[in-house]
Amino acid sequence: MRRLVAAILVAGLALSACGGEPSLTEYATELEAAVAQMNGRLDELDAELSETSDIEQVKRYANERVAARYTFVRFLETLDPPSNVSDLHDAALGIMGRVADAESALADYVNEVNSLTAIDDFWSTPLGVAARSADAEAIELCLAAQAELDTTKRSDLADVPWIPPELKEVVVVAFGCIAEER
Repeated sequence: MRRLVAAILVAGLALSACGGEPSLTEYATELEAAVAQMNGRLDELDAELSETSDIEQVKRYANERVAARYTFVRFLETLDPPSNVSDLHDAALGIMGRVADAESALADYVNEVNSLTAIDDFWSTPLGVAARSADAEAIELCLAAQAELDTTKRSDLADVPWIPPELKEVVVVAFGCIAEER
């Protein structure tokens, strides 16, 4: 009986590992690369902008932030998550869509103005506050996703010697949810 239970468990693990959906590791690796690309671009844009930037530079900054956000949203739309994180993926897609939409509305505003006394002016408008709020929500979800994936490091199967290593999935990613972590 013990062998039968072990055989069923191994067969179930093998079937789930060989199924049609990506592994959690594959998904997390693709997602981590896309997050790093988006964050890298946003960090570049932030570094290029200064208090001495003129209105045209600020407009370019706003438009390129929107482009980076929507590129990431389109990536999320094409990424096929494993079933055990599909709810988290759907939440991320929704939040990132709201961030992109909020920054797009802010960019539309920035593109209509002819002068700004300071770069922070557009972030302090109601549209800017809404964009920052949506971004804060995205950071919270990012931190939750990072924490969820970090739990795989303590896999219940890690110490079971007869389960092949490829079936003891441990996911190690660093999303860099906040700038200090990048």
